[in-house]
Amino acid sequence: MSRAFHDRRLARLAATLCLASVVCGCSVVAPGSFAGSSAQHSATGHNPAPPAPGVLTVARPWHSGMPQLGIDLNWIGNSRDPDAWIRAKAVRIIDYAISLHANSIGLSFPFYTDGITSDRLYADKVKTPSPGHIAIFLSVARESHIRVTLRPILDEHILVQQNPIAWRGSIEPASVSAWFTSYQKLLLPYARVAESEHAATFVIGTELNSLEGAAEWPGLTDTIGSVYHGELMYDENFDSFQKHDTNLPVSHFGVDAYPRFQLPDSASVGELTQAWENWLGTHTSTVLHRTVLSEVGITATSGAYQLPGNWLGTRSATIVPKIQANWYAAVCKTFSADKLAGIYWWEVSFDADPLHPAQFLTDRLTFLDRPAQHEISSCFASLTAGENGNP
Repeated sequence: MSRAFHDRRLARLAATLCLASVVCGCSVVAPGSFAGSSAQHSATGHNPAPPAPGVLTVARPWHSGMPQLGIDLNWIGNSRDPDAWIRAKAVRIIDYAISLHANSIGLSFPFYTDGITSDRLYADKVKTPSPGHIAIFLSVARESHIRVTLRPILDEHILVQQNPIAWRGSIEPASVSAWFTSYQKLLLPYARVAESEHAATFVIGTELNSLEGAAEWPGLTDTIGSVYHGELMYDENFDSFQKHDTNLPVSHFGVDAYPRFQLPDSASVGELTQAWENWLGTHTSTVLHRTVLSEVGITATSGAYQLPGNWLGTRSATIVPKIQANWYAAVCKTFSADKLAGIYWWEVSFDADPLHPAQFLTDRLTFLDRPAQHEISSCFASLTAGENGNP
């Protein structure tokens, strides 16, 4: 990150925090988080709002036909944050995303259940960001002309506590109908915010393998579509994509891409690139050109090429940044060659400050302040330059 960006960011953040202290009546203490982004959804014809003072804007905002170049923001909420702090954090993370040449952000936030067989879903009062906080976030992002995808994701911690191999794709609700009724009630307030603040995409489900064939999807989709008129997407897990699964609830889909390659830590970028090309190459170019890699990430640990998303098993493992950086470099080469529709790198915590990242670097999946961050910046700069050369 350049010194000039550092200085501009500090000046903007200081001004925003001074305003926050006046609005909230609180002392100015550096916030422990950073937030997300959005842009208008293309189907509605909304014009981007003029940028607010101190908010960076994307040099070339996304439009239909351009690749979505994004980072994934993981927002575990903090209900104690007043509105002015949420805005300050939004400015901070959008500045960071733009410094990486991103034109998009995927905003993931958790919802919860009582267990593997539960048919009750709910927003946690502390950990799930409120629709009001999401609205602030989207409003700031719209000022910056950065595209946003909203991604509600079922938290897995209670599932893993009940069964170490359980995950969101293996739930077995006692009543599927009751599960969807609860899910619809949960999603509707966020879909309304996505509409009012012009989010580009709303993800109607993520990695829900065991429910992908449920008869309730069309009804849910129609209800959400009645209040949100942008793009509805479903994010499938990488194994479903590998099997050419077509049993998805909506026509637009993304892939949470964690393919497993039997390659050693010493694998070169070229070897990794070939593995990625082989994995994607089982699909036609027509499919690939509309495929969004909604999550691409890997733990920066030994053995990660075999299990790139092993966030549970590597919490105390030694961090090996080169393994992660080589993976990112290979994915960028493959993405560019296959001309996919979008890519979002997983992940950065909402609470991280990109200028003071140390406390967040125990996260083995994050690219924050690691060589992989440079790979993102170089990748997006190259892809953006290519777009600029093809108006």
